[in-house]
Amino acid sequence: VSEILTHNEQTLQLREENEIGFGEAFVNPSMHAIASADSNQLASNTPIEDKLAVSRCLLTSGFLFGVFDGHGGPECSQVVSKRLFDYIAASLLPRAELRRIISEFEEGRMVKLTKVFNDTTEFIPELQRIYDSSFLKWCNHLLNDSASDFSMDDALTSSFLQLDNDISNEVLENKNSPIYPTLLSVALSGSVACVAHIDGPHVHIANTGDCGALIGEVAEESHGGWVVNRLTKDHNWENLTEVKRILSEHPESERDTIIFNQRLLGTLMPFRAFGDVRFKWDRALQMEIFQSVSAIDMSFLRNCHTPPYLTAKPEVSYHRLKPHEKFMILASDGLWESMNALDIVNLVGEYMSGRQTLQPVRLPRRNVSLGEVSRLLKKRQDGLRLKPSDTNASTHLIRHCIGGTDEGVDHLRLSHSLTLSPDVRRYFRDDISIHVIFFDTNFLRVCPVEL
Repeated sequence: VSEILTHNEQTLQLREENEIGFGEAFVNPSMHAIASADSNQLASNTPIEDKLAVSRCLLTSGFLFGVFDGHGGPECSQVVSKRLFDYIAASLLPRAELRRIISEFEEGRMVKLTKVFNDTTEFIPELQRIYDSSFLKWCNHLLNDSASDFSMDDALTSSFLQLDNDISNEVLENKNSPIYPTLLSVALSGSVACVAHIDGPHVHIANTGDCGALIGEVAEESHGGWVVNRLTKDHNWENLTEVKRILSEHPESERDTIIFNQRLLGTLMPFRAFGDVRFKWDRALQMEIFQSVSAIDMSFLRNCHTPPYLTAKPEVSYHRLKPHEKFMILASDGLWESMNALDIVNLVGEYMSGRQTLQPVRLPRRNVSLGEVSRLLKKRQDGLRLKPSDTNASTHLIRHCIGGTDEGVDHLRLSHSLTLSPDVRRYFRDDISIHVIFFDTNFLRVCPVEL
């Protein structure tokens, strides 16, 4: 069981020598609130339709974490997870730096804007050339943008929308290319996304669809109670504001056909997503493109009167971290549908206490008093009863998500879930993908307010 659960786990770790180490990348963390981050995912679909992404912006400060939950296949989530962070990184650059980057690109030298930690795969050359061309156009657009004031909200929103537009346009612009079927499969499938940009104590969340993010905070240090701070709202039929938004964008005559069976046009669960061009293209274009695709059910068009019905536009929120906020969780709906938010936060909070027992005792500083040593050892002793079987918080959550009971993890239930055949397990659970990002309390305690 543990071998299966730990297969995809990864950790971003703050090192003793004041560097963050993950693969070959190092960065001085003195201006960052991140202490470490645990990531993992467990497949239900074959192949898995979720993707996780972690990157550091190389030409600006900040880390990017993303969860991408695909549907209708893994193609869209895979492409979005590998391209979106570069679009965001470019949107954060000053014009002088953009001009330099564009000059390098035009001379055939691709400048890296992000350092990717968790995914070393590459697109095939034919695809990469198309994607590079779209990205260069995006950089030129940013350079020529007349807006004078920078806005993080605008940067994240425009990056999401531009990549979604490019996914659609790349199909239309390459109809005679051998790579056309691949581009079409990306545009036909879909993906929701939740992205966090963390720069010092500043957190911006851009959410499209029904992945989600929350922060776990200590209510009272002395008692250790945990509080949930939700950072996102799902874009689905349960969100009344989202339902009203969609209905307001279309004629009254479509009121009964836009949302029924709790789905968009009776088909799609999330109300915002990348790809899914069937919900975005007009009828004439769909008839032209899809008439030769035997797998497409053209009866879908009977309710497609005034597209687009779907957008990739994210809701963007800002949060400034405080010392009592200990961690943030980004996850696909495979987690949120199986456990409530407070149970998730309590599990990670207990895990933090128990994980201390897996490491040697380290005194906080020199000249520490005997009283402080005593309190440290007492806290460690209390944590022994919570000692986890996992060294990764995301794995810990997945273990409880599929094997948890009121009395703890039931090994038989856990092993049964993991041995279900692929065609059966999809009816019991979804793909589960999780980032748990732990914050540096000492940094947040001394961080200047103006930073």
